[in-house]
Amino acid sequence: MNASLLDLLTRLKKNIENDPRVLLLNELDQKINNDEEVMKLAYQKDMALLSYEDSLKHFGEEAKETREAQKRLYDAKLSLDNNELVKQYNLAYKEVRIMYEKINEELFSDFKNKHRCIDD
Repeated sequence: MNASLLDLLTRLKKNIENDPRVLLLNELDQKINNDEEVMKLAYQKDMALLSYEDSLKHFGEEAKETREAQKRLYDAKLSLDNNELVKQYNLAYKEVRIMYEKINEELFSDFKNKHRCIDD
Protein backbone atom coordinates (compact mmCIF):
# COMPACT_ATOMS: atom_id res chain seq x y z
CA MET A 1 0.00 0.00 0.00
CA ASN A 2 1.50 3.33 -0.91
CA ALA A 3 2.19 6.00 1.70
CA SER A 4 -0.34 8.55 0.44
CA LEU A 5 -3.17 5.99 0.56
CA LEU A 6 -2.14 4.91 4.03
CA ASP A 7 -2.09 8.55 5.12
CA LEU A 8 -5.58 9.13 3.70
CA LEU A 9 -6.93 6.04 5.45
CA THR A 10 -5.36 7.09 8.74
CA ARG A 11 -6.93 10.53 8.44
CA LEU A 12 -10.30 9.00 7.59
CA LYS A 13 -10.07 6.74 10.64
CA LYS A 14 -9.20 9.66 12.93
CA ASN A 15 -12.00 11.79 11.48
CA ILE A 16 -14.50 9.00 12.05
CA GLU A 17 -13.28 8.41 15.61
CA ASN A 18 -13.62 12.14 16.37
CA ASP A 19 -16.94 12.66 14.64
CA PRO A 20 -19.49 14.03 17.15
CA ARG A 21 -21.98 11.29 16.19
CA VAL A 22 -19.46 8.56 16.95
CA LEU A 23 -18.38 10.24 20.15
CA LEU A 24 -21.99 10.49 21.30
CA LEU A 25 -22.64 6.85 20.44
CA ASN A 26 -19.56 5.77 22.39
CA GLU A 27 -20.65 7.84 25.38
CA LEU A 28 -24.15 6.38 25.29
CA ASP A 29 -22.72 2.90 24.86
CA GLN A 30 -20.78 3.31 28.11
CA LYS A 31 -23.86 4.65 29.90
CA ILE A 32 -26.12 1.92 28.60
CA ASN A 33 -23.67 -0.81 29.64
CA ASN A 34 -23.48 0.58 33.17
CA ASP A 35 -27.15 1.37 33.70
CA GLU A 36 -28.81 -1.06 36.12
CA GLU A 37 -32.30 -0.43 34.76
CA VAL A 38 -31.20 -1.17 31.20
CA MET A 39 -29.36 -4.29 32.35
CA LYS A 40 -32.48 -5.49 34.16
CA LEU A 41 -34.70 -4.84 31.15
CA ALA A 42 -32.22 -6.54 28.81
CA TYR A 43 -32.06 -9.56 31.12
CA GLN A 44 -35.85 -9.77 31.22
CA LYS A 45 -35.95 -9.60 27.42
CA ASP A 46 -33.30 -12.31 27.14
CA MET A 47 -35.20 -14.59 29.53
CA ALA A 48 -38.43 -13.99 27.62
CA LEU A 49 -36.63 -14.87 24.39
CA LEU A 50 -35.35 -18.13 25.87
CA SER A 51 -38.85 -18.95 27.08
CA TYR A 52 -40.29 -18.23 23.65
CA GLU A 53 -37.65 -20.38 21.92
CA ASP A 54 -38.35 -23.24 24.36
CA SER A 55 -42.08 -22.94 23.72
CA LEU A 56 -41.49 -23.10 19.98
CA LYS A 57 -39.43 -26.27 20.36
CA HIS A 58 -41.81 -28.02 22.74
CA PHE A 59 -45.26 -26.85 21.69
CA GLY A 60 -44.97 -25.48 18.16
CA GLU A 61 -45.79 -22.10 16.69
CA GLU A 62 -49.57 -22.18 17.09
CA ALA A 63 -49.75 -23.40 20.69
CA LYS A 64 -51.28 -21.24 23.39
CA GLU A 65 -48.07 -21.49 25.46
CA THR A 66 -46.03 -20.21 22.55
CA ARG A 67 -48.34 -17.29 21.85
CA GLU A 68 -48.21 -16.34 25.55
CA ALA A 69 -44.41 -16.58 25.53
CA GLN A 70 -44.33 -14.46 22.37
CA LYS A 71 -46.48 -11.81 24.07
CA ARG A 72 -44.15 -11.78 27.09
CA LEU A 73 -41.19 -11.36 24.73
CA TYR A 74 -42.96 -8.52 22.91
CA ASP A 75 -43.72 -6.77 26.21
CA ALA A 76 -40.15 -7.21 27.48
CA LYS A 77 -38.68 -5.88 24.22
CA LEU A 78 -41.09 -2.95 24.26
CA SER A 79 -40.10 -2.07 27.82
CA LEU A 80 -36.43 -2.15 26.86
CA ASP A 81 -37.00 -0.08 23.72
CA ASN A 82 -39.03 2.50 25.65
CA ASN A 83 -36.25 3.16 28.15
CA GLU A 84 -35.06 6.73 27.58
CA LEU A 85 -31.38 5.82 27.49
CA VAL A 86 -32.05 3.02 24.98
CA LYS A 87 -34.04 5.45 22.83
CA GLN A 88 -31.13 7.89 22.82
CA TYR A 89 -28.68 5.10 22.00
CA ASN A 90 -30.80 3.78 19.12
CA LEU A 91 -31.14 7.26 17.65
CA ALA A 92 -27.37 7.84 17.91
CA TYR A 93 -26.72 4.40 16.42
CA LYS A 94 -28.98 5.21 13.48
CA GLU A 95 -27.04 8.42 12.77
CA VAL A 96 -23.69 6.60 12.84
CA ARG A 97 -25.04 3.80 10.64
CA ILE A 98 -26.19 6.39 8.07
CA MET A 99 -22.75 8.02 8.18
CA TYR A 100 -21.06 4.65 7.55
CA GLU A 101 -23.45 3.90 4.69
CA LYS A 102 -22.53 7.22 3.05
CA ILE A 103 -18.82 6.52 3.50
CA ASN A 104 -19.27 3.04 2.07
CA GLU A 105 -21.19 4.39 -0.90
CA GLU A 106 -18.58 7.08 -1.56
CA LEU A 107 -15.64 4.70 -1.34
CA PHE A 108 -17.02 1.65 -3.09
CA SER A 109 -19.80 2.75 -5.45
CA ASP A 110 -17.48 2.53 -8.46
CA PHE A 111 -16.85 -1.15 -7.72
CA LYS A 112 -20.42 -2.30 -7.22
CA ASN A 113 -21.43 -3.51 -10.66
CA LYS A 114 -18.08 -3.62 -12.37
CA HIS A 115 -16.67 -6.85 -10.94
CA ARG A 116 -19.29 -9.55 -11.35
CA CYS A 117 -18.50 -13.13 -12.16
CA ILE A 118 -19.86 -14.26 -15.49
CA ASP A 119 -20.98 -17.86 -15.87
CA ASP A 120 -19.67 -19.48 -19.04
